[in-house]
Amino acid sequence: MKSNICFLFLSFIVLFGSTDVYPESVRGVTDTTIKIGALYDLTGPTAGDVGLLLTEALKNYTRHINDNGGIFGRKIKCIIEDDRYSIPAGLAAFKKLVFKDEILALTGPGCVGEARVLSKHIQRLKVPNITGGPDEFQVNPLKKYIFMPFNVYDNQLGVIFDYIVNDLKSQKMKITLVYFDSESGKVALASTKKWAKYFNFYFDTEIINLGAPDATSQVLSIKRKKSTLIVIHHTSPATGVLLRDLKKFGLDIPVYGDLVSCMEDTITLGGNASKNYIGGHPFSPWYDRGEGAEKLRRITLKYKPGTEKPYRNQIYSAGWIIAAVLYEGIKRAGKDLNSETLVKAWEGMSDFDTEGLTGPISFSPTQHQGVFHTKLFKADPGKGRFVPITDWRLPPEIK
Repeated sequence: MKSNICFLFLSFIVLFGSTDVYPESVRGVTDTTIKIGALYDLTGPTAGDVGLLLTEALKNYTRHINDNGGIFGRKIKCIIEDDRYSIPAGLAAFKKLVFKDEILALTGPGCVGEARVLSKHIQRLKVPNITGGPDEFQVNPLKKYIFMPFNVYDNQLGVIFDYIVNDLKSQKMKITLVYFDSESGKVALASTKKWAKYFNFYFDTEIINLGAPDATSQVLSIKRKKSTLIVIHHTSPATGVLLRDLKKFGLDIPVYGDLVSCMEDTITLGGNASKNYIGGHPFSPWYDRGEGAEKLRRITLKYKPGTEKPYRNQIYSAGWIIAAVLYEGIKRAGKDLNSETLVKAWEGMSDFDTEGLTGPISFSPTQHQGVFHTKLFKADPGKGRFVPITDWRLPPEIK
């Protein structure tokens, strides 16, 4: 009798104990839904020109995916948390997303310091991540679960300095780097030191705090030092303040910035003084004539009619690409979706075409930075737009 019971029990295990009948639970994935987490600054110092734009782009792209049936019949549920550009708040929000909401994958954060702290937790907990901070630390050395579909600050600055030195043939440059004292600013400072050594130029620095209402002391210092050009790594509000104060004190010198300041708000806030501004950015603006921008506008305005102007800044394009890469990876992972199949799908993406919104995006098992190109734009205060003055460029290769 006992042997018959054992036989029946073993038969039950063989017939019904396979993963096909009782599938292993996958965090964030059911037969009908996929949970995605987003971690951005919604109320802190970078909310207005960064966090809210990244979030809006993600929401609109997600809605577009869901309205077209989802991915293999699964609808996307996107859970967005406010990190307030704060490491403690970001860490708490990350834990909520992973342990309470049980997300499959994460987009963000945009804060470099926060992204560095979270990277070890992302790796340990195996959370596929499209990072929002263009910091080389996130991808070098390689981190299995972290991917970056845009260009790092170091490459952007390399393109800017290459343009100044080789295109403009600038002689006897006296450069002042203006930045804010944070992990992001320290990354820009280290990159400027590297390129200064490569191109053999001297530079000094000025710091403007986040939220500073004016830049009088910094501008007077720049005037005393007789700087011939400025490179800025700062938010658009601070860049606008700097441009206005440069004009107020009669300093008619060029200002170059990376993606942090290359935003339409810089033109709006700087007014006519922004005519001296040139920015490097890995993404095309809202009003670009390419097919990618046209699609971006069409879908966005379907959900937000009447919001063509004021123009969304180029960070909106960045958020659009983050969402595009996220959902392309989920699609390529197929119906058997989990952390590992999603990572493998991203690593198989080669020359992903964004139709002009950025350079081609390619990942591999040994390279998780997807974009290396930057385009330079000159501010047109009359139209409130950026006009491209170069094509997509790579920085010089340092051997």
